[in-house]
Amino acid sequence: MLSDLLIVDLSTYLPGPYATSVLAGFGARVIKVEAPSGDPIRHVPPHDAAGLSAAYRALNRGKESLALDLKQEAGRELLLRLVERADALLEGFRPGVMERLGVGPTECLAANPRLVYCRLSGYGQDGPYRDRAGHDLNYQAYSGSLGLGTSLEGHPTTPGVQSGDLLGGYAAALGILAALRGRTPLGGGRVVDVSILDALISAQGIHFAAHASGTQARPRGMPLNGGFPCYDVYETSCGGHFALAALEPKFWHTYCEIVARPEWEARGFDPSLRDEVAELFATRSREEWRIVLENSACCAAPVLSYDEVSEDDQVVARRLCEEGRVASPVRFDPPATPRAYAVASTPGADRSAVLSDLLGLDDDAQARLAEKGAFGAGS
Repeated sequence: MLSDLLIVDLSTYLPGPYATSVLAGFGARVIKVEAPSGDPIRHVPPHDAAGLSAAYRALNRGKESLALDLKQEAGRELLLRLVERADALLEGFRPGVMERLGVGPTECLAANPRLVYCRLSGYGQDGPYRDRAGHDLNYQAYSGSLGLGTSLEGHPTTPGVQSGDLLGGYAAALGILAALRGRTPLGGGRVVDVSILDALISAQGIHFAAHASGTQARPRGMPLNGGFPCYDVYETSCGGHFALAALEPKFWHTYCEIVARPEWEARGFDPSLRDEVAELFATRSREEWRIVLENSACCAAPVLSYDEVSEDDQVVARRLCEEGRVASPVRFDPPATPRAYAVASTPGADRSAVLSDLLGLDDDAQARLAEKGAFGAGS
């Protein structure tokens, strides 16, 4: 579906690589330009038997790796030659880094006026925080989302999923595709500025709207973060948990019927009811509640472990978790053809093929570039 697109990916860790993995899943050719030492996420445990980081494998399937030393003129020149062929470039550095290297938007758009130059950063290209370092937990803290996701004891909990990084990655992929749609045969390239903090705040639109209307934004006090007894997570007698999401009146009505509590029907949004609902859930095990609630129309589900997720009937039917990888969340009919699932075992593993195919550089030319330090010392 996107097989005619060439994406140059200079990003590291999670947000940018996730964005380009989405595009690769739709068929785009992604050249991952790594530093000679590699994407730092290669060193994040756990590692498989071959010594490859599980995180790196998950985020970089279907991409070709080219190691360039952008501190060397020969490395920068090679990148600009790739840019001439590319449809889009994605970088995930703090503002100013690419300019200092001499491969910022000015240089890259001069080399290719049709290029979409996507800048994915924590806080964006302007504002007082633009130069601050950060990771997902920091962005969630600044966005207010971390403060809303607290335990019953009132302590903010470390999120189980890096939603800021992932939302930022999706926003970058969407921004790239939207900008590509606006190109012309002779130009139309542009810079796309994506901020992870922006993505997190944008995703909390319903909470900010409720706050603006007079509902104080606080832990377990908003409509969908534990403020309503009809929409919360409850512990069962075995120590497992059940998620009740009977938000609509029809689902709450069904739940009240099933548990024989008709007097609760008018109190689905009444916080004072939560303790009574919790007491009821504590009378049975999670598996017993699965029998009672799971197949009824009241929006109730067990909280599953990863082992249970992998074996869940719906997950198996949709082939979502197979061979240690997860499938794309978007499907087409007829289906899109993703890139092959190979992963570069070492930084620059695909150098010869990439430079020969895209730039026409034979072995001698590549050897001369290596002597100039384009691929890092000792390459």
